[in-house]
Amino acid sequence: MKTILLSGAVMLLSVMTYAQETISSTADWDPKVYEVGKKYPGYVITLDGDSIQGFLKAKTRCSNGGLGASNQNEAEFYAHEEDKKPTAKYKPGEIKGYKIADKVYESINYSGGLLKKPNFNLVVTDGAIRVYEWYATKDNYNTVVKQSGESWKAFDARRFDTKIIIAKDPTAPMEHSSLGLSFAKKMPELIADNPDMAQKVTNKESGYKFLNMFAVIDEYNKWAASQK
Repeated sequence: MKTILLSGAVMLLSVMTYAQETISSTADWDPKVYEVGKKYPGYVITLDGDSIQGFLKAKTRCSNGGLGASNQNEAEFYAHEEDKKPTAKYKPGEIKGYKIADKVYESINYSGGLLKKPNFNLVVTDGAIRVYEWYATKDNYNTVVKQSGESWKAFDARRFDTKIIIAKDPTAPMEHSSLGLSFAKKMPELIADNPDMAQKVTNKESGYKFLNMFAVIDEYNKWAASQK
């Protein structure tokens, strides 16, 4: 009995450690790729699903302390690159999403906290189940200095917190860490249209547990695409 309890404690600790592990953005934010203040080709997707091609002005990935405009709460659209004034500034509730440079954002009901309201989240995995990144500045954001030889990825990891968001329905996103101990219950609900996979997750089969979540999502997305 003691052995079983110890194994359960170790498993709980492993899941909690994994869920709380510092996450770095998978996107490329190097100024050579994405320069704040510069206009990049892109598009906005209207609520009707139509794409409007044009240019968007690059903003910071998130507001400093949650104050001010950023990629997460505003899309500044220009019909022509040479235009001095924007054609429109869209809020998350006004469009489905937008693309700027190599980055695609979608409006989902996630804002970084308990309040579920539309915000633009960066798409990092496309498919039936989407994976997003949400950013927030760290408390020491204003005092962090880039070190000599330090990569932008490492520098940004010291300035920004990154959360991974999972959503099949944009109105019901979930933080990936929240799936932890309830993965065998919640994930099968997302992939219920694939009964075989759902059962494997429910049964906690090898390769279908929380630590394999992204592989499970990838497998499901490939299956869902093949059904079209």
